[in-house]
Amino acid sequence: MKNIIFFILIIMAWPEIQAQKYIYFDENGNKINKSKFLKNWRDKDLLLSRWDSLGNDGKRYVRLKKDLYLKAKSDYNYINKELEKLTNKSIPENTILLLNFNFKDDLCTSRWDNNWTKNDIQIRKHFLDPIKATIEKDSIIYLVLFEKGMIVKNNTKRKNEYFFLDENSFFRKNIFKNPTLCGSFALIKPNGQTLIRNGEYRADDMVQHLIPENWNLFFGAED
Repeated sequence: MKNIIFFILIIMAWPEIQAQKYIYFDENGNKINKSKFLKNWRDKDLLLSRWDSLGNDGKRYVRLKKDLYLKAKSDYNYINKELEKLTNKSIPENTILLLNFNFKDDLCTSRWDNNWTKNDIQIRKHFLDPIKATIEKDSIIYLVLFEKGMIVKNNTKRKNEYFFLDENSFFRKNIFKNPTLCGSFALIKPNGQTLIRNGEYRADDMVQHLIPENWNLFFGAED
C-alpha cells in the first residue's frame, strides 16, 4: 500500500520535477519562464535561435540567441579548396555551396548523441537523397558536415558520399561559429556572399533563399 501511495505522489509531482530540470534564458541572458521563452522563440519577427546544454548540476540550460539568420562575405576559393581536401573530390568553379552542419553535444532530440552509426546515416540519407538529387540540378553542391569530436560511421571512399567530419574544425571556426539546436545551414555563392540559417530547417527550403527577391532581402546591390 505504501508503495502505491509513493508511486501516486511521484506521478503527481512529475510535472514540477520536470520543470526544475529546465532553466530558460531570453536573448539578453535574462532568466525567464517557459511560457515567455516559447513565445519569444516562436515569434517570427524576433528571428531567434536556441542552444540547449546540460550543466554540471544535471539541469538543462536553454538559451535564446539573436542569430536565426547571419550574413557574411567569405573567401569562396579558400572554402572550395578546404572542401576539396575534406571530400577528396573536385568541386567545379561557380558552384553554389550548401552546407548543413551538425554540432557536437546537440540536444535536438532525446535519441540524438555524438555517435552517428551506419544505421543512423542510412536512415538520414534515405530522407536526404531525393532532396539532394533535386537540389544539385541547379549548379549546387550539398554536403552534410559534423563537428570534430563526433563519431561518424560514414564511408569517405564512396563516390557519392556527402557526409563528412570537419576534422580540422575549419568550418566550425570560420562559418558555423554559433552552436545551434538542430544544426545550421550555409549557402555560399561564388562571389563570397554567405547566408547562414541557424536552427532546424530543410535543405530544399534553404535553397529557396536563392530566389532573387529572397536573396535581396539579405544582400543589396552594395554587397
